[in-house]
Amino acid sequence: MKIKLLLLFTLLSMVAFSQTEWAPIGAKWYFNRPSSESNDYVVFESTKDSIIQDKNVTVIDVRLNGTNLISQEYLHQSGDSLFYYNSNYDSFFLLYNFSAKAGDTITVHASTFKPTEAFFSYDDSISYFKYKITAIDSIELSGHWIKRQKVTALKAGDWGFFNGSSGDYYILKGIGSLTYFFGRSGYIIPEAKISILRCYHESGFEYKNPIWTQDCDIISSIRQKKLINNEIMVYPNPAKEKITLKSPIQISQMNILDLTGRTILQKTCNDFEPSMDIRELKPGVYFIQVTKGSSVTTLKFIKN
Repeated sequence: MKIKLLLLFTLLSMVAFSQTEWAPIGAKWYFNRPSSESNDYVVFESTKDSIIQDKNVTVIDVRLNGTNLISQEYLHQSGDSLFYYNSNYDSFFLLYNFSAKAGDTITVHASTFKPTEAFFSYDDSISYFKYKITAIDSIELSGHWIKRQKVTALKAGDWGFFNGSSGDYYILKGIGSLTYFFGRSGYIIPEAKISILRCYHESGFEYKNPIWTQDCDIISSIRQKKLINNEIMVYPNPAKEKITLKSPIQISQMNILDLTGRTILQKTCNDFEPSMDIRELKPGVYFIQVTKGSSVTTLKFIKN
């Protein structure tokens, strides 16, 4: 009898585990703002239920620093799978699948697509959105065992759930990606633009990222790991027609970014003092990312 009850309890636990509700009303996610050098954060909040195309959806308010409404997103759960609604196509697309096995590839978008505002891509289109599940396990959080997928990009530059460098990147069942809910570009260098889930809250459950030691909603400096000697200089600054870098080590790549983190100009080089023509830039403040191998630093300059 005891064995039968134990088996019944185990089966019921497995059923409950497989039917975890995504985004119950009141749930909140706090992320560092992706693709940005700013101190901002992004909060997702589950606010109400609705129906789109005869499907039950949860409405997610996406706000910058908890106040400025960026967009409303719509999530639909079907068993172990979560779909997001893209209004540009009036269609649902698979985002997470916890019935998938290690080695499976999840294709969110098979070709170039137009993202919703909550992607924070600052581009009109993104080339592909695919990722691969490399391992599956479980982790105990707040007294609950949560299924976890370890994931990786298929190739450099694809949109996916990772920081753009080597390391372990995870998706948790019922929570989502621990980097950013809708992923990010593989070309973003994590030391300059860290993107993480700071915290997740719902009734009776809480997750706080162990590498985030501040309040969930604080507008705080993004910790930046500069791997290139601080003696790198950009001159003249301000500049009108051309900028030049002076470095004690050879520079292999120069990228100029605007204040949103979007790449405006790029140059591949192999020089200690590379230059770049900036006449086509509008007057304003810009960032320049300097790369050698996997090392990167970010400088600021003004275009007159």
